[in-house]
Amino acid sequence: MSFITEQEAIEHVEGFDALSASDKAQYLQMSKAYLLARNVKPYENATLVPEPLKTASYQIIKGIIKGDLYQGQEQALKRKKVKADTVETEKEYQDGSVKLSAIEQFILDLIKPYCKQKRVFFVRKI
Repeated sequence: MSFITEQEAIEHVEGFDALSASDKAQYLQMSKAYLLARNVKPYENATLVPEPLKTASYQIIKGIIKGDLYQGQEQALKRKKVKADTVETEKEYQDGSVKLSAIEQFILDLIKPYCKQKRVFFVRKI
């Protein structure tokens, strides 16, 4: 079960063909994990996957190769204040805010219509 085949990745991702077989498998697995972690519905057959999800998969692999995705997370900055003579700067970030690269923002927009809906069920105890 994958969103794209190795052949599709070779055709749409520059430099993918030059990678070793283990690297190709790893990038395909990372692309799949990225989509599944964002609640994208899995497909049993890659031929049934909609084109926007395939495009997102190609972009994910490109982003991983460039180092824009799966590069780790920095600790969120809560407050920073610098003062020198009459100049003062201050930074404060929201709790839980994360910086998104342009490629990640594009991927999230591509996959949004295919994500599973989060539902809340109310259970009443009798």
